[in-house]
Amino acid sequence: MSTPTALITGAAGGLGSAIARRLASQGQPVVCIDVDQDAAERTAGAIVEAGGSATGLGVDITDEESVRELHETLASQEVLPQHLVNAAGILFRGQLDTTDTATFREVLDVNVTGAYTVTREFASDLAATGAGRVVNIGSIAGMNGYEFTAYATSKGAVVNLTRALVLDFWGTGVTVNAVCPGPMRTPMLNTAATEAFLRKTPTRHISSADEVAGVCAFLLSEDARNINGQAVVVDGGATAVFRFTDEEA
Repeated sequence: MSTPTALITGAAGGLGSAIARRLASQGQPVVCIDVDQDAAERTAGAIVEAGGSATGLGVDITDEESVRELHETLASQEVLPQHLVNAAGILFRGQLDTTDTATFREVLDVNVTGAYTVTREFASDLAATGAGRVVNIGSIAGMNGYEFTAYATSKGAVVNLTRALVLDFWGTGVTVNAVCPGPMRTPMLNTAATEAFLRKTPTRHISSADEVAGVCAFLLSEDARNINGQAVVVDGGATAVFRFTDEEA
């Protein structure tokens, strides 16, 4: 059996690129897509230079036609992804009084509707071998109350999209899970709050993108074939005992 190809959205981002590198390092061919085509190609190029198999393509996941064209392009090359990682996402640090409706819609469009559109387009490919995998990137912001209104709403929706898709893929062998990181050392990290994050994390450790990528790789593996519909939190135990938004004592 050939190694399954993985399709990764947001592959030019800190976590998306880490996931692409991790899977490629395990011998898996990866298709790296991002709204920034040059950045997607750079991610793929670095993987190829390191000895992996990768293709980089510019795709706007909020545009249904763009996603359809991606599917047609890959099908014409006889590339049928069996694994999908919905890692594309944007963060807007705003609360109710500083988040206008247009911004709220934009965040949901990328973080939720984009994941839905890509999953729906490639659903038949995922089911074709009877062992497809979907990993959606959520956040601890989607697991409890969080101060960034649009972002928290979108990530809560990602978690429930994950649970709903389990029903859509019932009996196909496809599993759908979410990975919900806490603070993570990527360009999105608010470095000014690093000390507060560490103080409120039982492990006293902020995850690297590579560590979270490892969790994603496990959920895509055969060993995780019976893990389905779960939101796996990777935050050092912080939200098991309190929230980062708690007032300081």
